[in-house]
Amino acid sequence: MQGSLLFLLLGVLSAVNAVIFKDCGSTAKNINIKIGGCPDAVSVCRFPSGQNASIEATFTPRSSFQEATIKLAASVGVINIDFPMKFPEACSHWGLKCPGKAGLPQTLRGEVSVESSYPKIKTEVTLQLFDEKGETLICKSFPAEIK
Repeated sequence: MQGSLLFLLLGVLSAVNAVIFKDCGSTAKNINIKIGGCPDAVSVCRFPSGQNASIEATFTPRSSFQEATIKLAASVGVINIDFPMKFPEACSHWGLKCPGKAGLPQTLRGEVSVESSYPKIKTEVTLQLFDEKGETLICKSFPAEIK
């Protein structure tokens, strides 16, 4: 009985402290995002300045697509600032299999440079993936800190 209570308590505590990815208009289903250096049991992803951050997102598109583009932005107050992306093309640089078919799982993988010139702030980061028509496949936001 005590063991079961302990596992229940640990489960509740980890759920309270886990990074919460908020949906902001995704059309894909079964979205699972992993950010390197951001374990599941933290409330804010912390990114060291001058290093890379890895991103992996698995999802199942509801509709087929030919091409896809990734976008990352940070909210500073009421302003959204796009992170500069050298290679936003998700099919050729982020591992998507294009054309993508509706109902077939996909995995997006890549790295983003956290430049030392970025301000050291707490922010909300938004990850978006668009198809060639501008339709949103993934839109998730999460709390982050550049330190």
